[in-house]
Amino acid sequence: MLTTLIALMGFAALMAQDLSKIKVLNDSTFQNNKTYQQGNKYQRDAMLFVDMLADTHPYYIQKERREALLAGQQRLLADCARCESDSVFVQLLIRTLGPLHDKHTDVVEPSKLAAQKRKQQRDAQAPKASGDEGMMAYKGDLFHYTIDAAHALCYLQFNQCMDARTARNEALPRWDKLLAEMFAKLKEQGIKTLVVDAQYNNGGSSRLCDELMAYLCPLDKLHNLTTYLRFSRLMAAYNPRVGVAKQAWEAKGHVDELYRMPAGKLPANFVQPEVFDGKVIFVQGKRTFSSAGILMTLARDNHIGIIVGTTSTYSPSHYGEVMPYRLPNTNILGSICSKYFVRPDRAHAEDKTLEPDVPIDLSDKQAAWEQILRIAKQ
Repeated sequence: MLTTLIALMGFAALMAQDLSKIKVLNDSTFQNNKTYQQGNKYQRDAMLFVDMLADTHPYYIQKERREALLAGQQRLLADCARCESDSVFVQLLIRTLGPLHDKHTDVVEPSKLAAQKRKQQRDAQAPKASGDEGMMAYKGDLFHYTIDAAHALCYLQFNQCMDARTARNEALPRWDKLLAEMFAKLKEQGIKTLVVDAQYNNGGSSRLCDELMAYLCPLDKLHNLTTYLRFSRLMAAYNPRVGVAKQAWEAKGHVDELYRMPAGKLPANFVQPEVFDGKVIFVQGKRTFSSAGILMTLARDNHIGIIVGTTSTYSPSHYGEVMPYRLPNTNILGSICSKYFVRPDRAHAEDKTLEPDVPIDLSDKQAAWEQILRIAKQ
């Protein structure tokens, strides 16, 4: 199951990239390495892969973890010596990723990535859901809301963290305009409960989550995630200035230490919206991920509303800022994270899942909706 989830999220990260601009891992430091020079193409790329992983991913900033990764390299090389296909090689690398619990870091064959892109294009052209399967059924759009006046409740289905601005596509709706319209109607009609359903939301731009949070909590009072960056050779390949920063950071003695990014500041022209004073119910499912997972984490750690649904498939503290790469000998593509986002509740920073306040089986949409209506009345 872990391998499947990693592959799906890795596909999503890589499909967003211009493949022609992806950096190829440099093997210049291995020119005098006999094991590298005498190895087959899989062994060579396995060595480059392990070296890149140890140097790039925030998880491996700890010396003990790097040593454990390198200790497993001999087994990987032995398996690569018997490897006869790219598909098997990819599975060997995915096995190496196991301890990360990071669905953005992945490897994939170019042919499978191309097939996934074609499928995505076909799905985009397929008819959307009819919308006649109940309130919580997936409607096939980015987001929409419905006001149920009989229950003094508003249902917001938040399916993707993307809109006209983030996708640079004027044909798409504007999230900020929808929020302004929706919250104005909630005040006008005296709606006291807001259900934010993110069970289908696998992420996108966290900007949209910030805009929703502004209506649920004053942003200057919001406890946010702390961001840490790991300088690496791969990052320097994309931005040479990072290489200079890396040398300066390590020269100060921060060899095994992540760089803490400055906290973000509200824009000078930011106007705090009126905060909704009713009950908020967040819905998370097995597909809730990335920016949508951040939304749930911030809600929990800032004590905003309650979360219902299933146990998360994401970690509340997680990795992000994805960089793509290509292995030079096999042409295998990969993605890897360079930042570590730590949840505000440091006492639970190492938790691997976010548990709902109220577990709900989301497979039966009508029964789930009836349970949410009962929670709204409490």
